[in-house]
Amino acid sequence: MDNLLSQALNKANMGMIIVDKQLKVVLWNGWLERFTGKGSEEVVGQNLLEVCPRFKLNMYLNILQNALYNGQSRFCSSALHKAFILPGEGEDQHFFKQNMHVDPLYEDKRSYALIQISDMTSTNTRVYKLKNLIKELDVEYNKIKISEQISKHLSLHDTLTGLPNRMAFNDRLVLAMNHAQRSEGKLAVMYVDTDGFKQINDGYGHDVGDQVLLETAKRLKENIRSTDIVARHGGDEFSIILSELKDSQHAENVAKKLAAAFEMPFEIADNHIYLSVSIGVSLYPEHGQESSMLLKYADLAMYRIKKNGKNGYAIFDAEKDHTR
Repeated sequence: MDNLLSQALNKANMGMIIVDKQLKVVLWNGWLERFTGKGSEEVVGQNLLEVCPRFKLNMYLNILQNALYNGQSRFCSSALHKAFILPGEGEDQHFFKQNMHVDPLYEDKRSYALIQISDMTSTNTRVYKLKNLIKELDVEYNKIKISEQISKHLSLHDTLTGLPNRMAFNDRLVLAMNHAQRSEGKLAVMYVDTDGFKQINDGYGHDVGDQVLLETAKRLKENIRSTDIVARHGGDEFSIILSELKDSQHAENVAKKLAAAFEMPFEIADNHIYLSVSIGVSLYPEHGQESSMLLKYADLAMYRIKKNGKNGYAIFDAEKDHTR
């Protein structure tokens, strides 16, 4: 049986040391021989503090003394203590992680301390790699989310001006109409077309033309409320939602303000460029209950201004704007 127990101790996948009250090594198993390169015959009978210098630290001496004299068990985690038994020469001693259990043993009224060393190096390495993998996945996930947000933004916004595009405008108009319906409120849709933009593009070039469009978007935004919406409908055409109107006069006042905002020239590339706008206005719920109809009627009203000399605004009139 003693031989069987000896084989079992030497096959155990952990280090096992037994010391007496004088801290002399009574047992040094096969795992420790393989790990440290020190055979049992050269360790047994030696003082543990000479064999394993780390146990000279007061913390570990106290743990051993409490096991030997007070019968106390103790567990020390690799997370805090790293390694207790150092490997043989040529190994990186900082790489290893070990857990330690210290328990009292008794035989013939004599006290011993059993020190069990569990190698946690591979486990800690796997945990470390897993944590890094989780961090990498988290970074990639955030990149994907940001990419999706950018893609969504680009799909709903004009690349030149940054304004909502036609698709986004239509969605927001439906939402604004639903809100107006629930609150029994009013809103206006404006269709804004610049006058003579083609001549500016042809005369000054597309770079200047783009700057004109940017300044146009800026002036439109500066002359409506922050709760209103301006979008680039396409080319040199813009559309606006005026929400929560008190009455149609409010829409007219905004249209006048917008037209007046273009009386001053654009100063671009040392050029003074004059540009006016033609604005058509439709009202909800007076002129329609569908977003497509409101846009169509605002467009028809704008076209009437174009035919009558440009540079102004008009409220949709079913008698005047029924054909185009």
